[in-house]
Amino acid sequence: MATVEDIMTKNVITVGPDETISKAISKMNENEIHHLPLAEDGKYIGMIDFNLLLKRSSLSGNSKVRYVIERTPVLERGTEIGEAARTILDTGLRALPVVEKDKLLGIVTTTDIVYSISGMKELANKRAEDVMSGDPITVDESDTIDNAIRIMREIEESSIPVVDGKGKIKGTLRISDISTQLWREKERMHRGEYFRNVGTVKVKDVLGPPVVVKPEDTLLKCVDAMKKGLSSVCAIADGASKPIGVISHMDLLDEIVRSYPQEGVLVNLSGVKFEDPQIYDRIFELVEKYAKNIAKIKKLKPVLINLHIEQYKQKAGEIKYSIRGKMVTKSKTFYARAWEWSLYKAVRDLMEEFEKMVTKSKEMH
Repeated sequence: MATVEDIMTKNVITVGPDETISKAISKMNENEIHHLPLAEDGKYIGMIDFNLLLKRSSLSGNSKVRYVIERTPVLERGTEIGEAARTILDTGLRALPVVEKDKLLGIVTTTDIVYSISGMKELANKRAEDVMSGDPITVDESDTIDNAIRIMREIEESSIPVVDGKGKIKGTLRISDISTQLWREKERMHRGEYFRNVGTVKVKDVLGPPVVVKPEDTLLKCVDAMKKGLSSVCAIADGASKPIGVISHMDLLDEIVRSYPQEGVLVNLSGVKFEDPQIYDRIFELVEKYAKNIAKIKKLKPVLINLHIEQYKQKAGEIKYSIRGKMVTKSKTFYARAWEWSLYKAVRDLMEEFEKMVTKSKEMH
């Protein structure tokens, strides 16, 4: 099987811990990359990326890179691609270093793994509509950059499809384009002026070309469109150019993980962050309980379950939870959604919906 050594970038562009954030951003822009490993004397220290910089937007461009460092797991050169994909999904990171005895040998990104699909014939020939996530999240071209950033943070994506007033695909918004625009403004303005200006810049001001395919197109065509548009998402549009689904790098990593033999089910949570670790324990406990029941149907045994949790405060101060779920099984992918005042009730409702879907699918075959 192919390993990360076959796909990793070997001539790695790095940044030193004492270089400035502005210098790091310039390196990313010049080389069209979203991640930069920090290295000193060839030794790997950590990673920075555009998303991380946006979260620390109060920092000056002259701040040292060492203040925004992110510690990450590392891969070995012999790590199989499927295992690397699973590690990325498990950690929520978008790039991992390949290290040997602390020495940085290379870097593997979600993009590298996704592009390797061209060598996976069965997966490359799958239809886009069989993999896409329905009910796609988009932003309007008239939205402010500030609002677009909020949405992208919520769904933890570095690209998002953009639509016009009629709901038709207009283009793609990339986090790198946003970062470039905002840091340029920051260097030009006083702090107060900058933060007032963030709310006035429109999505259409930094909009990139659309990255889109038809439902019947193959995953290979989808990956090619992502590659051409330097995007982490590809919209799936109907005959009226309206998005009916989306395929992200994470969706494609899900498919790669499914194609590799493994034990157990991988559960990923995104969206709302909870301070109490017991909340996560309870969610995992509920998901695994239902996953065990579903696993009794062998061909539909869960391989990966993704839950994206959002919370909405109501007028009375109560919180309602919305959960988008994706369950990848050995032979089919299922999508479901649940809304509830109780977080745990929402999780149970979602998993019960998955259970019903699997049972129905079994009966149909």
